[in-house]
Amino acid sequence: MKTLKRWCAVVLLLVSWGINAGAQQPPKQQKEFTPIDQLPPTESMPAAPLLVTAYAFVMIVLFVYVLSVARRLSTVQDELNRLDATIKQTGRP
Repeated sequence: MKTLKRWCAVVLLLVSWGINAGAQQPPKQQKEFTPIDQLPPTESMPAAPLLVTAYAFVMIVLFVYVLSVARRLSTVQDELNRLDATIKQTGRP
């Protein structure tokens, strides 16, 4: 359980680092109106880094959840195998 907490802390740290790296400085305030067809193409979707970060965060959380479930299932399987061996040793049906 401690390793799961450590993994969650590492994932949270990496995601917060990614959000900080993806954050952009606000653009300079314009003094006059600029039509949208004259804007450079780099400003067409300024939320792209945040969108990618959000998808990455969801995928990482999903991956950690699947690992957690797999780990718990393997523990249950080991306990079932141990119980099966004990039942076969004692001769109980």
